[in-house]
Amino acid sequence: MIPTEEVSARRREIEEKLKQEEETLSFIRESLEKSDQLTRNMVSILSSFESRLMKLENSIIPVHKQTENLQRLQENVDKTLFCLDHIISYYHVAKDTEKIIKEGPTGRLEEYLGCMAKIQKAVEYFQDNNPDSPELNRVKLLFERGKESLESEFRSLMTRNSKPVIPILILDLISLDDDLKIQEDVSLEHLPESVLQDIVRISGWLVEYGRNHDFMNVYYQIRSSQLDRSIKGLKEHFRKNSSSSGIPYSPAVQNKRKDTPTKKPIKRPGTRVEKGCGCPN
Repeated sequence: MIPTEEVSARRREIEEKLKQEEETLSFIRESLEKSDQLTRNMVSILSSFESRLMKLENSIIPVHKQTENLQRLQENVDKTLFCLDHIISYYHVAKDTEKIIKEGPTGRLEEYLGCMAKIQKAVEYFQDNNPDSPELNRVKLLFERGKESLESEFRSLMTRNSKPVIPILILDLISLDDDLKIQEDVSLEHLPESVLQDIVRISGWLVEYGRNHDFMNVYYQIRSSQLDRSIKGLKEHFRKNSSSSGIPYSPAVQNKRKDTPTKKPIKRPGTRVEKGCGCPN
């Protein structure tokens, strides 16, 4: 039989363990309740955040669309202003280029041709978009005046720089031969290089934009006149020298001819050269 004291001690021990377990269970229950409360609070916060986020999105999307529309409008305004500036520039062409066109292309051909290009574009614009504009007549008159100035400059360059060739130079050029062994170069410069470039630029512009080939007649008349003068000068040179030496060559060529040794015929086996005849027997 178990003593009463042991039973009492065992009972007290069990009661203490039970009490501890109850306290633990109570702590767990309280923790669960707190966790549930925290979960409910978190769900509430997230729900509130989601609601606010939706409200913010609903308020931002229209603002974003309005901003895009404003940006598109700004781009359209910028493009419109650019087009207006471009169009307005055509109305200023006559004023900006009139002084240079009146002064002429002498000494500043590239600048002058640049002004003519602006005038040409202005004429094309007004013809296509506003043919009744008084500016069209103004730029047309300015264009015609500029074209006449270029034609006049072409004639002036040809007249000032075209000169007849002196007879001695013509004879030197005619007399050039490998047998003469002339060491110095004999060249004929019809026109200075800078003048020739200006003439080429002007003639190219007149063909492409001026729609006028009259400058070719000018070139023909001036150059043919100088050619005629050169031929007449050569004839006069022949006439003056025919009574004296009878040798129609320039002094430089005559000296070269005197210094050039006479070539002797090459003797080949079985041939001989008779006096007075250059043919082998």
